[in-house]
Amino acid sequence: MFSHNLLRHTCLLALMGCPLAVTAAPSTEPLFTVGILGAYDEFKFEGGRETQTEHVDEGGIFANFGNKMTAESGFIYQVGAEGKYAERHDNKLKEGQAGLDLGWRAAVDARNFVDVIVGGGYMWSRLETEHRRIETELTYKAPFAKAALGYNHQFDSATLRMEAGVRRTLNGEVDLDVRHYGSDDADMQDRTNPYAEFTLLMNQQGNLPIQASVYYTRTKYQLDDQTLLADNTALKREEYGFKLGLAF
Repeated sequence: MFSHNLLRHTCLLALMGCPLAVTAAPSTEPLFTVGILGAYDEFKFEGGRETQTEHVDEGGIFANFGNKMTAESGFIYQVGAEGKYAERHDNKLKEGQAGLDLGWRAAVDARNFVDVIVGGGYMWSRLETEHRRIETELTYKAPFAKAALGYNHQFDSATLRMEAGVRRTLNGEVDLDVRHYGSDDADMQDRTNPYAEFTLLMNQQGNLPIQASVYYTRTKYQLDDQTLLADNTALKREEYGFKLGLAF
């Protein structure tokens, strides 16, 4: 009798404990993510036989909302914005960007997913300088379109995402404003620039999931002009950055 009761109680305890041992599937609901970002920029100016390189460190904030990190198949989307700021000597760099991504995801197996993304947005930057008490503002703004491929791998409580693609600026323009001397503007060439991003969403089943990313972008700025000066003058920018935020 003792052994029979012990066996019955042991089985009952095991059945009661089973739900505690099962790992719940990660949520597929969209997430709102907000956090900080940092970037290291290398600017290379090429004009005729002259080449000049500058390095700038930036800091800022970002926010986005969507299901790019959580959806397993079907329609995916993400809307987001970011702002960056840098100051060095008498130079100030302010930047902002907003965009919308739309795509479709297909499951390769239970843990691996691939997707195709298209999207668009708007970018803006302003360089403020002061030299010999002359204040100058150089403002660049342009809408852009993008296309990319993505890959998601789902761990038990984390998701790793890799995305690579291109952004094409459209009808960009630059404005030069020199205090007390006047202003002028010029059109910029449409350019196709590559980018890549690696993102890890951790603690998906916890109260506060954490999202960390590293990214790379390359941008080339060139005047849309038929003159020899415009053809031989360009500004190339390579940016390496990180993002760290909380998801809700």
